[in-house]
Amino acid sequence: MTNFLRRSIASVLLFLAVSAVGTIRATAQESDSSVFTRLTSIDPELLQYFPRWYVCEPDLQAKIFNAFRVLGYRRENLNQQQVVVTAQPTPNDEDPFEILIVECGTERMTAQEMSTNIPNMLTRLSERRRAYCYTEIPATRPPTQSQTEAIVSFMRPSNVTHSFMLSAFEQTLKIGKSGFWISNILGTDQAGYHFWNAGEGKIVLQRPLYENNDPATRRAIPYLINARLGVGYRLSSDPSSSSLLDFIPSRRLDASYGGKFVGGLNFHLPMMPEFGASVNMELPLRSIDAGQTINPTTYTQNEVRPSVTAPGFESDPIATVNLLRSTGQVTFFYNWWVNPKFPENFFRFDLGINYFEIREAAVFRDTAERTSFLAISGVRGLRTWKPNEVGDWVYAKLEYRNQNAFPFGVSVQYANQILLAHAYLPLLGQWLYIEGKYAQPLRGLRSFEREHVFMISPVLRLNF
Repeated sequence: MTNFLRRSIASVLLFLAVSAVGTIRATAQESDSSVFTRLTSIDPELLQYFPRWYVCEPDLQAKIFNAFRVLGYRRENLNQQQVVVTAQPTPNDEDPFEILIVECGTERMTAQEMSTNIPNMLTRLSERRRAYCYTEIPATRPPTQSQTEAIVSFMRPSNVTHSFMLSAFEQTLKIGKSGFWISNILGTDQAGYHFWNAGEGKIVLQRPLYENNDPATRRAIPYLINARLGVGYRLSSDPSSSSLLDFIPSRRLDASYGGKFVGGLNFHLPMMPEFGASVNMELPLRSIDAGQTINPTTYTQNEVRPSVTAPGFESDPIATVNLLRSTGQVTFFYNWWVNPKFPENFFRFDLGINYFEIREAAVFRDTAERTSFLAISGVRGLRTWKPNEVGDWVYAKLEYRNQNAFPFGVSVQYANQILLAHAYLPLLGQWLYIEGKYAQPLRGLRSFEREHVFMISPVLRLNF
């Protein structure tokens, strides 16, 4: 009963709005089609309660296009391949639809105008069998106002008061209008090692520092400066040890004990907020100390190579481990909405310098104390991986997001000579998504890398 009342109220409101507009145009003979378009605009929240369909028959598309053109609508706003009919249901089975508005591109014509100027075309569009090519627009497709507003991050929208997002890759929370975000992130995507593959996670607080006073971009970019501060922690267990997570490849890379300092800054140019620079750094808080005991079962251990010797120790190492140490990026970015008036298609470009450091450490076993420890100093033959080629230094990322009726996003990143692809798609409404990440080294594999790593996760996304 509630749905019926909502549909009835919406029908009455829409009918009154369209009738009033038709009267205004008939009496005032308004010639400016842009003014008329604003008068015939319908709240997107109401559109979802009415039958709508695309006209895809070329002959009918051409006739509607020519009718709009002849009647004086702006040629640059018309699109022959974008003809949409909005109707309202009627209780008459012989005539189940009453045409309300016909759109051609961004221009609109009311049924009253069509009845006056092109009655035959109106009759054909509203016939019961609809004996022409058309494609229904499902009731769940029309975008809401919040979806079609310009935002930089779909998973971290700036146009909501409260936000919560939960996935295997990241969990984020925003409460209130302060602009603060707190996130728990698994993996080090910026170095090409996502999810469990990096052996580390981080808890980060993003704090706004300087507001954007530009009215044209303030809604999409509310702050010109955002600072990130947090700590990194090591993941001490391997998901592949669980039978429920056998599909996840075992990890070959670890983070060391002691945690990390995580910091960053996003700076948007005041004169052009779409453009800016970003700095990100993750630095270990402790060096590898032979006096620190460890649990070796929480590390991925490798066989000791003959070239690895420990003249400064009483015993030989029993294994080696690969530790992800420092990472950082300095990049320039540009946010671009294809049509700022209808910000449904968004691109982001990032280009800059990438740094990473991976150290090999030796594992020793103290039989007297029955403890284990890591050591780098005093051990010969250990390897270190740092940028030493041009490709190692390059960081580039391209992101595309479509937030129309079917919101989805894809991104491709090149860093550390690793290709990292990310995509998300909606499953149920605007609250349940699925996302996936795929990493593929574009050079020779290192001992701690796999040929490719793929992971998918459901995403629970709630905004208020």
